[in-house]
Amino acid sequence: MKSLCLLLLLFLSFSCVRAQQFEFSKELRFAQYLQDKEAVPEAIRVLELVDTTALSRAQKDSLFYMLGWAAYSTRQLDRSIGSFLKVSVDFSKYDKSRFFAAYCQAFQGRVDSASDGLRQLVLPDSTLRELRSLQLAGIALLKRDYSAFLPQQQQFTYSSYIFEKEERRMQLYYDKLKAFKHKSPALAGIYSALVPGLGKWYAGKKKQGIAAFLPVISLAALTYEAYRKDGVKSARFIGFGTLFTIFYIGDIWGSTLSVKIRRNEFYKEYDTKILFDMHIPLRNFFN
Repeated sequence: MKSLCLLLLLFLSFSCVRAQQFEFSKELRFAQYLQDKEAVPEAIRVLELVDTTALSRAQKDSLFYMLGWAAYSTRQLDRSIGSFLKVSVDFSKYDKSRFFAAYCQAFQGRVDSASDGLRQLVLPDSTLRELRSLQLAGIALLKRDYSAFLPQQQQFTYSSYIFEKEERRMQLYYDKLKAFKHKSPALAGIYSALVPGLGKWYAGKKKQGIAAFLPVISLAALTYEAYRKDGVKSARFIGFGTLFTIFYIGDIWGSTLSVKIRRNEFYKEYDTKILFDMHIPLRNFFN
């Protein structure tokens, strides 16, 4: 009797496990169907509702990977990172998950976390190690840590069709970023105080410099003409003088800001290029 009860219990347990596995597979297939139909937010909701308590480690890995990829495709980066980092080292797509988690972190500006995550990977494949060096080189440029770029650049072989072009462009970005001259906002203000618009010219905003020069000089001429003809107490002199003062001071202030704006524009342009050339090799290699 005891043996019969034990067999019955084992049968019921096995049946429950099979039912759970079937249900899990069904949920994953449905989520994949939704993704294929470009209903990714709905797929994410389906995946997040899956009860993970009874899942095996392999099933959890599949769930976390699929959820991370779905979130990544909709640029829900925090959710994507969290899911990718839950994938275990035994999962077949562990390396891919970690590479994309690091890229998402770099995209968010969390460059130290991205770098640490990549360095912790054990990669027996030489191509994967070179891909990691490319990612770490890009992260070093995002950090403006040019000394950290060079050891990674030395790992480039320029022989892989997957990322040979990106390796060469990273070297170009390094040269451009390192050669960029940091101009002084204070000096730009002084230049514009001496010659209206000259500070913006110095900042690299030549068209804005010319545009600033003309109204200030015109108002200065009108103010002087009003002073010469009508005197300092005339309404015309006061009106033109007030406008001249506003434009003159505004040009000086604008020149100091132009240096910061130009610097930010320059770095943003190259950050976009760097992130793009980090991303394309990942997609090409893992897909």
